[in-house]
Amino acid sequence: MWADCTASGLIQPWAVYGYFHARSDGEMLDLEGRRFEFPRQPANDHLCLADYFGGDDVAALQMVTVGGAVSRRIEQLQAAGEYSEMYFLHGLGVSTAEAVAEYVHRRIQRELGLPSGRGKRYSWGYPACPDLGQHELVFDLLPAREHPDVDLTDMHELVPEQSTAALVVHHPQAVYFSIRDE
Repeated sequence: MWADCTASGLIQPWAVYGYFHARSDGEMLDLEGRRFEFPRQPANDHLCLADYFGGDDVAALQMVTVGGAVSRRIEQLQAAGEYSEMYFLHGLGVSTAEAVAEYVHRRIQRELGLPSGRGKRYSWGYPACPDLGQHELVFDLLPAREHPDVDLTDMHELVPEQSTAALVVHHPQAVYFSIRDE
């Protein structure tokens, strides 16, 4: 399936990333005039993503996709009742997008001179940064719309589905965490 998808152009990995001047203030992270607000844990360690940045810092953003052709093919397979192939293709598309995101993440780590394993990737929609509306700010900073298939829905979800956007945090104590009381 991978050979067929890449040979036919059905899966076309694409990525964009950049570094931005960052300044934090409480739960707010300012990236070159765009204000990202993150929730703080109400219990446990009271963590917030903005805490991982200082008053004069740098933050990396990344956005990846495998293109819209795979989504269109998934829709065709579903309409034709070819559910097994549809699920396999969906899994391959999602897995490829995640692999491209990890590749870009590792490249950012190398470019920042971080030791292996340091630096976390936080995607919108997960507990530490749940506000999908902040995808608009990411699109303001990165030239994501240069890709002909990449866009946002009215609910700020990435299109095509097999895409991700993330904030890369380089702080040595950065961890993944939940916002709910634990």
